[in-house]
Amino acid sequence: MMYRTFAIGTLLAAPLIVMAVQNVVPQNAPTDQPDAPEQVNAPLPPGIPPPPPIPVAPPVAPAYSSPPDAGRPLAGAGQPMLSPSGPDTAPAPTPSKPLNPADAPPGSPNGEF
Repeated sequence: MMYRTFAIGTLLAAPLIVMAVQNVVPQNAPTDQPDAPEQVNAPLPPGIPPPPPIPVAPPVAPAYSSPPDAGRPLAGAGQPMLSPSGPDTAPAPTPSKPLNPADAPPGSPNGEF
């Protein structure tokens, strides 16, 4: 109930506080300065060459020449992501002797069976 009362009081008091502060705090007067300085094309004195023209970049070609094949699956879409594929993959190595928890170094998670 206290939360509801606080919420209603905040909703009613906040606009009143904002209006009171806006009446008390002085507002900035608008200045007569323009936002952007005007560019004047005055003639250059003799002996000073004109500035070089700004180079314009050529248009950039799109990253692909034709739209990608929409609706067609990618190659290998049915394969699991982390499975090796191809003829050069070897089977996983198997230990030459079975693992014994007593052979694990102290503090190793393998020694805590």
